[in-house]
Amino acid sequence: MAPCSPRTSVGKWSIILIGLFLAMYVPFLLLDNFDTTFTSTLWSDNAAHMLRLSYMTTFFALGLGAFVTGWWAILKQREYAVLVFFAAVLGSGLFVLLVMELVGIIE
Repeated sequence: MAPCSPRTSVGKWSIILIGLFLAMYVPFLLLDNFDTTFTSTLWSDNAAHMLRLSYMTTFFALGLGAFVTGWWAILKQREYAVLVFFAAVLGSGLFVLLVMELVGIIE
């Protein structure tokens, strides 16, 4: 049976990155819910868009980082921890969604 926690530093980084991604998801949902409330003035509208852009950039960096470090740990360093597989699969899904968004399949 595969261990649950990673033994390599790259595997640990993939867990940290995907954990940060998941921890930032709840505030992003709250921001998305409150976005329509604060669009009455020009400043609040621009601030909400800038905050959303910063969150999306951070999501991109964390998801892509988890994708790369997770698969690097699995393929190159023979890391078979369950959490590393979880991080790699979730990062792969995020990477596919990002590519679909950039290509224009999802709007």
